[in-house]
Amino acid sequence: MAANVRFANLLNTNFMRGKKSYLLLAALLPLSLLTKANGDNGSHKDPMLLGNVADASTKKPVQGVTVSISNSKGQEKKEFTTDASGNFKVPQMPAGEVIIILEKKGYKTTRREGIIIKEGVSLKMSFDITNMQIDDESDVFHPLLRLMEG
Repeated sequence: MAANVRFANLLNTNFMRGKKSYLLLAALLPLSLLTKANGDNGSHKDPMLLGNVADASTKKPVQGVTVSISNSKGQEKKEFTTDASGNFKVPQMPAGEVIIILEKKGYKTTRREGIIIKEGVSLKMSFDITNMQIDDESDVFHPLLRLMEG
């Protein structure tokens, strides 16, 4: 009877060790797969274009500028808008030559050509845009006021 109890305890101990091993393996396997999936660590990452737009005369950031980016043939156009700090971010830029056009009401349209995006290399650019000065000092435009001036 004592031998049967010892054998049962031995069997139970070995079974528990095996069970713990399987539990440990089951816990570590997903972690190793996640590590493998992220193990690339950005070695092949799409280029990103980061930029800042400021007023040419005041050097203050300009919010709401439409940034249009297209390849050198004028195809594959992407549009982004600057935030309150004048910043914009273009993720997943295709490698090659691009054209960047900046547009905002009250500012002259700015166009830059021949910008080369290299594969795996992010690019940071700064742009200054020129405010279009209106001859009339008031910001109000109304057809009746125009007739009264003329």
